[in-house]
Amino acid sequence: MDDGAARAIGRDGRSLLAIGIQVIEGDFQKGDVVSICDPCGVELARGLTNYHSDEILLIKGLRSTRIAEVLGQCPYEEVVHRNNMTITMRQDLSGF
Repeated sequence: MDDGAARAIGRDGRSLLAIGIQVIEGDFQKGDVVSICDPCGVELARGLTNYHSDEILLIKGLRSTRIAEVLGQCPYEEVVHRNNMTITMRQDLSGF
């Protein structure tokens, strides 16, 4: 994820949105637990994904308002909702 997403999740306890995703690794399905890593590749959180990896490849970096345009539907604005996420590593995010 980018710096803004890392700050939003690690410091502010926010959800992971598609716009903050930069890289996807692996093949996973909706409802799987995924690792959410900061810009340096360090795991910051884990959560249940609302989309499968193929869909995220299409919507990564996009605003939530564009998800329906790309996928034909937008069942969720969040890729991982904060209620389905746990922070695994608190970081000093003052540099972000």
